[in-house]
Amino acid sequence: MSPLESRYRRLLACYPRDHRARHEAEMMGVLQAGARPGQTHPDLADVADLLWGAARVHARRAFGPVSAGAWRDGLAVAVALWPFLMLVAEVATVSLRAAESLRYGAAFLEQPSSIRFLTEPALVAALPAPAVLFGRRWIAVLAVVAFALRQAGNPDPELNLDLLFLPNYGPLLVAEVMALVIAFMPAAYRAVGLISRRAFLLWGPLALAGLIASKAIVRARWVDVIAGDIITSWKPVPWLIVVALAAGYACRSAVGRRAALLLFLPAAALGDLGDLPWVPTSTALAQLGCAALAFTAGAALTRLRSSQRHAPAT
Repeated sequence: MSPLESRYRRLLACYPRDHRARHEAEMMGVLQAGARPGQTHPDLADVADLLWGAARVHARRAFGPVSAGAWRDGLAVAVALWPFLMLVAEVATVSLRAAESLRYGAAFLEQPSSIRFLTEPALVAALPAPAVLFGRRWIAVLAVVAFALRQAGNPDPELNLDLLFLPNYGPLLVAEVMALVIAFMPAAYRAVGLISRRAFLLWGPLALAGLIASKAIVRARWVDVIAGDIITSWKPVPWLIVVALAAGYACRSAVGRRAALLLFLPAAALGDLGDLPWVPTSTALAQLGCAALAFTAGAALTRLRSSQRHAPAT
């Protein structure tokens, strides 16, 4: 193989594998026919044309009509996962509240009002999850009723747009609506079957651990007031790492890639990214670097396991 052909083939590697299998020989013939005698490097025009063509092929497959089914299923998967994320968020909050309440002694946990304060948010957030998992309409309706009763019991039950931006109202309301959509739309419920039970068992505990760690860092600021700002500036990192790992894991399929793209920012926001624009640039880049490394590790490990699974036995 000549140096020019080798460099052309490296450029053609940017195209999807099946596209190369069909057109690589033809494209190589055209490129070599237009090459000058003794030429060892591709012309800049050829490089730009090949890279632009590869980008167009990938974009057509990612966003064109051929990908409509994958986008539809990816949206359904993202919708189905949101109630589970809200359940994990509430369980993490309740766990930390219960741990903090131990400073008041066991008598605090024996009071009915204390038990209600600790468990009511988690119970309300828990109902949409089985409604999505089993597609039961009555559970979805019960979840909405429980959510409405809880909001009606607040000192200021009036509904206004500001409530939608509160972490204990807006995201949970979205979870209730999504549970109704999944339960009452068979096409949306079928997408839940794309998520394996093994994935729930793997990522559920990891998500809970990541959120507890992030929320615990926020509470740790009161231990040392001087170091409080330094500690809290890193509070999104444990959760960001888990979300990025899950996104890398999901990228093994076309539906998973689209679900990860749709859900990444809303899921990451559960770890409280509000301070990210205000931390020093070096700290923000380090945090985003941790997420990028976690995503790369998740994608690489998933691809490695997939290749080992499909490798022929020797």
